[in-house]
Amino acid sequence: MVINNEFRPITPDELLARAKLCARLLEVIDEVTTASELIKDGKYWDAYRATNKIELMASEISLDLHGIDLALGEEGKP
Repeated sequence: MVINNEFRPITPDELLARAKLCARLLEVIDEVTTASELIKDGKYWDAYRATNKIELMASEISLDLHGIDLALGEEGKP
């Protein structure tokens, strides 16, 4: 992994954690597709609930990524 133009070896645990986060992003994409279809069908209340779920999922992913960075001591670095 490259941090601040310096190569840092990535640990297997970090790689696994980041891969799991990427897999969770696919769930977010699926939910966005669902919300879009609901809007097209005029089911606005269902779409609203789906967007709330999307926001929650994205927040959880962000917090998990933040936790990984904190664990690696990368927090606050550009």
